[in-house]
Amino acid sequence: MVILVTGGNGQLGQSLQYIASKYEDFQFVFTDAADLDITNLEECTSFFDKLNPQFCINAAAYTAVDKAETEVALAHKINCTGAENLAKAALKNNCVLLHISTDFIFDGTHGPLDETEKPNPLSYYAETKLEAEKNVQASSLHWAMARTVLVYGIVDNMSRSNIVLWVKQNLEQGKTINVVD
Repeated sequence: MVILVTGGNGQLGQSLQYIASKYEDFQFVFTDAADLDITNLEECTSFFDKLNPQFCINAAAYTAVDKAETEVALAHKINCTGAENLAKAALKNNCVLLHISTDFIFDGTHGPLDETEKPNPLSYYAETKLEAEKNVQASSLHWAMARTVLVYGIVDNMSRSNIVLWVKQNLEQGKTINVVD
């Protein structure tokens, strides 16, 4: 079975690479923006046609929550157009798509939440992630959705940091930090 993972250089993608190494019966193919531009439908379709994956995990995303407020076109292009393009390419190739979303689509006023909870995004980033969900759900392909809460961890040769490492580094340096509670 061929499993395509987009966003292979991100926090989740790097963690999936570590886990994938333990499953030799599966062929995992990890991509980043240099390998596959998910915002380009022709490139997505061509990539899927050549690889013919049976399963795709979309871990690619514009994740700079604060910057999304000013980089709206880029955030929309990566999160919304990218998810829509992957859904179209997956459908054409009879590929199951697991789309990674976020709990940011909710306003955080109460919980715990379930699948029937009505989204209420409070930021542009959250709006793009909700629209991406809708793009995937509107497709007639076989799909699944996972909404992450906070992705963090440590793997060998990490190319990106995460909030836990940021906190650790700043506290080790004696710096004062401000975080949401």
